[in-house]
Amino acid sequence: MAEILPVNQFKNRKRYTERENFVQERSKKISNGYKSDIKQYQEYCSSTGQPEGLESMLDYLYISIVDQRVKKNTWEKRLSAVKRHLTVTNNMDFEKERDVLKEVSFIRSLYDDEENKSLIRVKGKQRVDKDDLMTLIETLPIREKAICLVNLVTASRPSEMVAIKIHDFDFDDNSVSIYMKKQKAWFDKRLNQLTVKAVKDYKAKYNLKEDDYLVGRVYKNGKYESTKVSTEAYRKFLTRTIGLTAYNLRKTQVSSMHEKGADLVTITKQTGHTSTQTLSEHYLNVSDKTVDKFL
Repeated sequence: MAEILPVNQFKNRKRYTERENFVQERSKKISNGYKSDIKQYQEYCSSTGQPEGLESMLDYLYISIVDQRVKKNTWEKRLSAVKRHLTVTNNMDFEKERDVLKEVSFIRSLYDDEENKSLIRVKGKQRVDKDDLMTLIETLPIREKAICLVNLVTASRPSEMVAIKIHDFDFDDNSVSIYMKKQKAWFDKRLNQLTVKAVKDYKAKYNLKEDDYLVGRVYKNGKYESTKVSTEAYRKFLTRTIGLTAYNLRKTQVSSMHEKGADLVTITKQTGHTSTQTLSEHYLNVSDKTVDKFL
């Protein structure tokens, strides 16, 4: 005779099963940011006739340095991507692979060698002269002008820009709420009057609704489509429009605010950085113009 469960107990078991399925599915999820690196690893395995596994991973990491001469930050990303790939697809448990992790450390130590010093040098996206940039942006069509100004003034990342919707703007308060994907939190960023006017003009010309995306997509016939474009599509848009990246704009805004006398706490409020140390190390490092004042 089949067991008859009380309604609550039946519902509980059903939820438990749903939760277990969710956790199992989430545990096998691979970040989109890893996919390119995983593809390169798979292509290397194919071209060298190796199966995917620990030995080919170590081989790939080794040639990445000695043959391909990749930068250290690129190498670390490759390592994370391949480890995640093998964990999900081959059920590898790297916590138990102590010998493998030890060999990874030895391979990583190649970056400490004198002949590889150029591979640890990191040069980020450069700032540009903000006055020259503003002159260029002023010449752009309404849509391009609005998007570039928002990106510049808010110092936003590509993933943040493509997610902004019209209802995120508070025109009366001169601000826009932006979801910071990296921090998994919302930040209210300030806007100047020029940017507010540009967004209003863009909204009016394209008859944008509150739920429409700021970036969206516009076809050659001028028709706007409200869609969340990829960060790669947005990168191409900026390159095509002003010949720069979102990180050029981000660094330009940070440097400009610093040169005007803004302290680090004020700048982090606009950029969304959670650490003034990160901001100082990766974005400021004293601009050339600041040095020039004392020469």
